[in-house]
Amino acid sequence: MQKRTTLSRREFLGKTSVGLAAAGAVPRTFAISGNPKALALQGGTPVRSKPFPDWPQTTEAEERNILKSLRNHRWCTADGEFIPKFEKAWAEKVGSRGCVITPCGTHALQMALELLGVGPGDEVITSPYTYIATVDAIMMGYSLPVFADSDLKTFQLDADDIEHRITERTRAIIPVHIYGAPSHLDKVLAIGKKHNIPVIEDACQAHHAEWKGKKVGTWGTIGCFSFQESKVLPAGEAGALVSDNDDLIAKAYMFRNFGSDPHTHRYESRAFKYRISDFAAAVLMGQLERYEELCAKREKHAAYLAAGLKKIPGFMMQENYPESTRQNHYCFGMRYDREHFKNVSRSKVVSALKAEGILADAGYNPLNKEPFLERSLNSRGFQAVFSSERLEKYRRETNLPKNDELCATAFLLEQNMLVGEKSDVDDVLEAFNKVQMNASVLA
Repeated sequence: MQKRTTLSRREFLGKTSVGLAAAGAVPRTFAISGNPKALALQGGTPVRSKPFPDWPQTTEAEERNILKSLRNHRWCTADGEFIPKFEKAWAEKVGSRGCVITPCGTHALQMALELLGVGPGDEVITSPYTYIATVDAIMMGYSLPVFADSDLKTFQLDADDIEHRITERTRAIIPVHIYGAPSHLDKVLAIGKKHNIPVIEDACQAHHAEWKGKKVGTWGTIGCFSFQESKVLPAGEAGALVSDNDDLIAKAYMFRNFGSDPHTHRYESRAFKYRISDFAAAVLMGQLERYEELCAKREKHAAYLAAGLKKIPGFMMQENYPESTRQNHYCFGMRYDREHFKNVSRSKVVSALKAEGILADAGYNPLNKEPFLERSLNSRGFQAVFSSERLEKYRRETNLPKNDELCATAFLLEQNMLVGEKSDVDDVLEAFNKVQMNASVLA
């Protein structure tokens, strides 16, 4: 049986961190039982056994708003108290002329495409490294998602791979600000302007991220946000569309309500029901009361984590473009060096971190290789609006080597580890250091 130390974990950290810092190493602590050096995945003692802070977090503000909405018996979109309040507040926060709340970010994206006239037989250029919702919004309108390759360092859409993919059918470009970091908006917007193609920003993960000091979602023709439970501004399920174009905002309000004109009460356009309960907006208004405080804490701890990870070989962090002035760290993007880890799979590295008690998860799989894509291309709807020659050409051109490499080596850390205390981040660094030191035996 291992001899117990007389020092507490906090005392031990204090005595060891000074010497380790001087040596340029990341401070590590040793468990008081089990094998402190062996990976937990292989029977060693985990770095952390207690849970990280929960997400989402609530206070009395959300409860107060929910009760108020409940008791006033005005719960729907037309009469709800909190929906117009949030739309006004969010438009002001991001710096946009108008905001229309939707049931989710996917609906906001789909609505944006509809408002810009994108439909069957059209093409939309977008990123292959994103959540499926971006592509679903395109394909539900029987439009073709044309993937540009990924930027391996930033995880973003490679703007230099866009222009040669434009055809006479290209009707929109959707850059995705992945993990809360801005895409290269200067290049994307310049291409859109050159070819007279509107840009729809998928900012569903990027609340308050900034490009040159201006909020993302406000650079393109339309910006789309998600307030799903995991997001930095959560409401369970909700989304929003923002724009400086008053006509588009007016049409969005109509589209949300079956195309009904609020003045004539006639159905002026083909549309859908994208109305939302007032309860989600009530939660969002409560969340806004602590939003800036939590953003500051998340960004502070992310900077501390990044500084520590730079000292640990074998891992690379998601990089930002120089023009990116703010990242919200909805997720903390990472990659691992396959050679450093003897070419073990990403899943093995992620499993090792998880076993140490770290909230790590695999990144996205290549959307261009998911089964739904080929099944959609073979469906009656897509074959009715696209020629067999176009679909065959599409299949040949959907070869994205940089995205394949990104998907094979990237993973993410969840934001829960950034909204607690500095000691939580210390545990993350300790776990990374431990996994790195055992890289040779992980295989």
